[in-house]
Amino acid sequence: MRTRPTLRPWRTASVASLAALAVLAAGCSSAATPDAKPDGDKPFIALSNGFIGNGWRQTMIAKFEDAAKQAQTDGLISKYKVVNAPGDNSATEQVAQIKSLLLQKPDALLIDPSSPTALKPVIQQACAAGVTVVVFDSAIDSECAYVLQNSFVDWATYAAKPLLEGIGGKGNVIVSRGVVGSQPESEMFDTTKKILGEYPGVKTAATVNGMCDGATAQKAVLGVLSSVSKVDGVIGCGDGYGVAQAFATAGKPVPAVTFETNGRALNYWKDNKIDNGSVAVMSDPGQSVAALWQALDLLEKRDVPKHMTFPIVLVEQKDRDAWAGVLKPDEYAAWPWTRELFREQVKAVQTGGKPVQPPIPTAAG
Repeated sequence: MRTRPTLRPWRTASVASLAALAVLAAGCSSAATPDAKPDGDKPFIALSNGFIGNGWRQTMIAKFEDAAKQAQTDGLISKYKVVNAPGDNSATEQVAQIKSLLLQKPDALLIDPSSPTALKPVIQQACAAGVTVVVFDSAIDSECAYVLQNSFVDWATYAAKPLLEGIGGKGNVIVSRGVVGSQPESEMFDTTKKILGEYPGVKTAATVNGMCDGATAQKAVLGVLSSVSKVDGVIGCGDGYGVAQAFATAGKPVPAVTFETNGRALNYWKDNKIDNGSVAVMSDPGQSVAALWQALDLLEKRDVPKHMTFPIVLVEQKDRDAWAGVLKPDEYAAWPWTRELFREQVKAVQTGGKPVQPPIPTAAG
């Protein structure tokens, strides 16, 4: 009988140069608040995102904007701004973007970073200017920034082990890597290799770069299928729908895959009655909302740990239909972090208590 792993508790320049950068980065801005006069008594929150090329990042930004807009309506913030680097996870572009944002004097800067090390000088510049910096979705090499992230070891573990158990611990697999060059992907790939080492009957037939994006993974996997005679599973980071399409296009049966946690993938999994070790697991795009609440609590001088680990989104078959029923096709499952739930999770991290389990939303968005 196939068994699934037991879920563990979650662990814990010159003025001219800067002006030029401001002009450059202005064209990269994807969103800002509606025109509103800043309230000097309320903070201005800025978010810098180093990569926008997959649905997870797009959901992450959408969730932040929804929460920030409501926070503005509720009088908690004066305004907010989101800027997305236009390139392919380029640290150089994100550094320029952050320098431009700093010219606008935000009270807090949230960062989904393109690199764990390259942003260190500009983050230090922000901290020296009195800006509260919260980095999320990745660790960062910075002493002054607060960090909120998911456990990438857990993400990689639950992307691989149920699948490997589902194929009986033997056979051929393809490994689809994520955003290569980022700290999370490096940690996840190392974990995947370690887990594969525990299954001597499993051979890695190919490794591709799927970028945690179904369309990218579909193309990458399709490119290697002609050279692989048999594939029993594809270990990915939430790109299984695209992987499944690659096999269908090649006229091959769909193996066990790591599905995206979006509505399209979950409904495909449901409608095709797939029960072969497939699972849906990704980090939580709702981290951006939790980071907003963290920044506000820090600005209010509340006690918040310097490093916090929040839960990933794991969708097993028992919860698949509930999530599938509330998500739009391109929307990714995100925990609905209210300010109250955020503070409960902070307390759990501080005391070593049981982590908060937010409810599955009952309506999309």
